[in-house]
Amino acid sequence: MHPQSYIHSIFLLILTLITATQFITCAAGAAAAAGIAVVEPPAIRGINYEKNLEKNAARRKLVNLRNKNLADMAKGDGDGEPKVKELKYFREPGVAAAGHYDGRFYIGFVTDIERQRTLRHLIRAWLQWTQNQGIETWLAHGTLLGWWWNNQILPWDTDLDVQLSEATLKTLAENFNMTTWSYNFEEENFQRDYLLDINPYWVSRLRGTSANLIDGRWIDKSTGLFIDITGLSETHGVTRPGVVSCKNLHRYKLEEIYPLRTVKFEEFKAYIPNLYEKVIIKEYRSRAFTATEFEKHEWQPAVGAWIPKTTFEPETSLYIRNGKKIQIKVEDPRGLEAVPRPTGWELFWRVFYW
Repeated sequence: MHPQSYIHSIFLLILTLITATQFITCAAGAAAAAGIAVVEPPAIRGINYEKNLEKNAARRKLVNLRNKNLADMAKGDGDGEPKVKELKYFREPGVAAAGHYDGRFYIGFVTDIERQRTLRHLIRAWLQWTQNQGIETWLAHGTLLGWWWNNQILPWDTDLDVQLSEATLKTLAENFNMTTWSYNFEEENFQRDYLLDINPYWVSRLRGTSANLIDGRWIDKSTGLFIDITGLSETHGVTRPGVVSCKNLHRYKLEEIYPLRTVKFEEFKAYIPNLYEKVIIKEYRSRAFTATEFEKHEWQPAVGAWIPKTTFEPETSLYIRNGKKIQIKVEDPRGLEAVPRPTGWELFWRVFYW
């Protein structure tokens, strides 16, 4: 073979290897950017699905009978208007600050630490339960934004949000409504009972009087804290084909939702919309990706978490017994990452005084 042929073959081989390497690198980078990480959840003890279904069967029949009249009223006469005034199904305590507690189980406010702990296990139990039952659901709203930042619940959130399709919502309503599920997470010695309650007005897919925007809840019966469950329906198939929405008028194109992406959230396997960045921007604008201070918290890249803001004085004044005042320097307990950079004006005065 002619030497030029050898050189040409070697050149093609090198070019092929370089192209393949770049493709693998780009694919890995895209996966990392999307936060894709298939994670099998830790084992949860104490959930016996067959036993729970049998235990709840009689209760579910009674609930379905009780809700049938409400559902019929919600459907209306075919003109989109309900037969009677739409009553609010889910009730919160009569305290404005307790709006994210279910009124049936509210016994008082929990501490911030207990709230965060309760919400973390609420979503873990929901993810574990739905995946065991083959129920398709994904993170939504502020819960989705929390995943984007660090795969965790935003520390100031007081409830959580998930979405599912209308068909899945129908399955929950007909087969699992008002069922209670026992949860025992042995790794943290955490035990709770959760109630799945589907709003009978779920059958009406229009906003109506806005009294029943939430289609269901996954409720911690010990505290009243919950996950809001909302279904997406194609309510205007003729004028807006391929567009689904919830009762609160959040609209999505089907390609924005499907196919769902598999991610890690609170150390459990979870699902998010396909075009999650577009979904977040439509709801919160692009500032949601750049704002590093919110709800008395600030984002600390060094630890990859939202940290509560504290008013910190580098020096504290103390009076001693003889009446003299002394200044004592104090180190910032949050570390150097929390110390703000001096402004230009502060730098000028430092030079001036020096």
